[in-house]
Order: sequence, then C-alpha cells, then structure tokens
Amino acid sequence: MAEQDDSITVSVVAFGPLSEEIQRQQEVRINKNSTILDLIHSMELTTWLDNGLTVAINGNICDVEKVLSNADEIALLPPVSGG
Repeated sequence: MAEQDDSITVSVVAFGPLSEEIQRQQEVRINKNSTILDLIHSMELTTWLDNGLTVAINGNICDVEKVLSNADEIALLPPVSGG
C-alpha cells in the first residue's frame, strides 16, 4: 500500500462566535503547500475573513498567504465587538 504524502493534518481551534458555527476544535486534512487562505476556503469561512478574522499558527498571528505545515495548530480569532 502506497503512503499518502500529498496531504497534511492541522488542528483548527475556533474562538468566540465562530466556535458556535463550527466545531470548537477539529483536525483537518489539507493538501501539502496549502496556505491559511486555502484552509479558510475549504472550511467555507471566507465571509469571516472578509469581516476581520485573524488567524494564528502555533500562537503567532500570520498572514493568510502563510503555508501550513503538518501538525500546525491554527487559531481562528474573529473580531471582538461590544462595549
């Protein structure tokens, strides 16, 4: 049986109101060399990005063009509102 080496698995953690829309924590398989933007598109979260979603990889805020690595932890941080 051939090894599958064309994909990686990342851990996605959603915070705030986003955690009510998707699972708070989940493992996601995505193609190697995928960016944060690719992940957001695959999870159908583009609207959140348009509304100010911030993303961190392993605790560091990153640009959406950052390429993901196997076992990365992705934090999805929606904008905070209120008073």
